[in-house]
Amino acid sequence: MPIKLIAMDLDGTLMSTDHITVTEKTKKVLKRAHDLGIKTVIATGRTLSVTDSVLEQVPFIDYVIYSNGAAVFDRCKGENIYSRHMYSDTVNSIIDILEGYPVYYEVYAEGRPHSEISKAAFFKNNGLPQEFLDSYMAAIENHASISNYAKNTDIEKINLFYFDGEYYEEIREALYSLEDVAFTSPVAGDLEMTCMGVNKGTALKGMCETLGISPDEVMAFGDADNDIEMLKFAAYGVAMANASDVCKNAADYETLSNGEDGIAAALEKFVFSRQRPKLLVSACLLGENCKYNGGNNYNEGVAKLSEFFDFVPICPECFGGLPIPRVPSEIVGDKVLSKDGADRTAEFQDGAEKSLYVANECNCTMAVLKERSPSCGFGLVYDGTFTGTLVKGNGFTADLLYNNGIRIYGESGIDKLLKEIQE
Repeated sequence: MPIKLIAMDLDGTLMSTDHITVTEKTKKVLKRAHDLGIKTVIATGRTLSVTDSVLEQVPFIDYVIYSNGAAVFDRCKGENIYSRHMYSDTVNSIIDILEGYPVYYEVYAEGRPHSEISKAAFFKNNGLPQEFLDSYMAAIENHASISNYAKNTDIEKINLFYFDGEYYEEIREALYSLEDVAFTSPVAGDLEMTCMGVNKGTALKGMCETLGISPDEVMAFGDADNDIEMLKFAAYGVAMANASDVCKNAADYETLSNGEDGIAAALEKFVFSRQRPKLLVSACLLGENCKYNGGNNYNEGVAKLSEFFDFVPICPECFGGLPIPRVPSEIVGDKVLSKDGADRTAEFQDGAEKSLYVANECNCTMAVLKERSPSCGFGLVYDGTFTGTLVKGNGFTADLLYNNGIRIYGESGIDKLLKEIQE
């Protein structure tokens, strides 16, 4: 089955070894997957606010699973579509235990990390780049009493940083005695706690059920033990070369390390060798006799794009209910008038909306449309005098598609299209 969703851990997986950068190669390959209509998801132990710098680099990401699966953020809707917080009694018990030791910990809530000012002195850097730490620490909201804050807030996760030494076993024993807590340790000496049953895998499963995507259509990437459930859920569970042994054992495949563009390598192998992008095309350019005079505008160059794309032909004017043949129309102001003076605005608007529906249903992110047409023209259209005079403007369909994120090319711009998809 074709892959419809890609889920990726951040640190040690999508991010370079500096924990800050997504390489240009990986960005380009992920964008290509997105243009195929594949949903892209980051799944991280970080809280939501700490993903901002990542999303600036890969702005086409559709969803964010954060705090180890405690919540899922839909970037299109701008809201959480799933959340499962820790029980308040459990949170209070964890904090009561940790308060008795010289350790640094944070609670994740409201999409941000929170800590207690008095605990900052116990923070230990276990080899993370200073630039990343500076950025991370700037996102933390500090409190005089983390206990008081947590009592009145829904907590997503508690993160105990790099604790070791004489208290290590004592703290672990006390914490592991608690019920309703799931533990992961993605980095040595780091202990992350969520509600029992909360993990990246359960969050990904719930999201896929909502989207109607089966596990056979999912590829997931990870490197640590908090990625295991996610890798097991996906039919294509891929561990990075730098992954822990337990993570590799849970995966179906292994790719290159995060420092070697491992995600890009796996996508090129499993995705691009199987799928081609869909291209919305004006049907008349493919030889369909849907032109206003009953003929077509067949273009050999456009037809040859079938080597690279699967075509989705459209004729917005036919979609809008206009007959073949029909009286020619041109745009006059904000209306479309036929040469005999009839107002065809409603039909052209209807055709545009139906074309957008088809584009979305078929996951088309690019379109080749008939130039100068009152429905499909982009950049130049006829001026409404029926004299062949061109003016700046867009046809109704081209304008609606463009404003909904679909890249538009005319038949004279296919060389530019080919150059862009091959870069």
